Amino acid sequence: MNDIIEYRERFAALNPTFRVGIVQQQDTARAKVRVVFPDYDEVISWWLPIVFPKTQNDKAYWIPDIGEQVVCLMDLRDEAGAVLGAIYSDADLAPVNSVNKFHLAFQDGTSIDYDRAAHLLDLLFQDTTQITYNAQTHLLDLKFQDQGEIKYDGTEHILSVSLPQGAAFNVTANGAQIQIDSSGNVIIRAAGQVQLGSGQLAGVARLGDTVQVGEATGTIVTASTDVLAG
Repeated sequence: MNDIIEYRERFAALNPTFRVGIVQQQDTARAKVRVVFPDYDEVISWWLPIVFPKTQNDKAYWIPDIGEQVVCLMDLRDEAGAVLGAIYSDADLAPVNSVNKFHLAFQDGTSIDYDRAAHLLDLLFQDTTQITYNAQTHLLDLKFQDQGEIKYDGTEHILSVSLPQGAAFNVTANGAQIQIDSSGNVIIRAAGQVQLGSGQLAGVARLGDTVQVGEATGTIVTASTDVLAG
């Protein structure tokens, strides 16, 4: 028995089951790859399945790229095995240096970062649009590639919308519409009543405002605090 164990250990030492290779071919339909092992006379494996976190009710899918360095678990005869995952190297350095950060980056420039120490989630898209949420300050910030920005401060309960020059703002609900056009004009359309302010200032317009009475329009040039009954 000891001789058998010693032989198996010696054979395993000469043919380790833990191997590092380079992906050479992809079968995207079956989620398998073929791997070449440079340290073993450039031997090319058969089609190896990739280990994923979930494959039945929940499904995860991400195929290693051709040329990517992966770790494989092989049998002693190199007839069967599996790809456990990709590893970083001197050629492909880790993109983050932190024990608190989760980082996921795509080839097109899109990335997802979460810092558990700062409670900060950051999503950056390839067109530079960015979504940031700071759970510590309860601040949500959405920045668009044209410099438009939407912020919500959950601590102060303030929603701020900032649009670049020439942009328009539009809110529609229940048949009513409030619009700020690209020239800065404020347009209100409603099926029901439009109420401006409350108390003594209800319905008061400012000097210089354009108003419409019937079919005619005009500009307010004088104003009075007197209330006229008619």
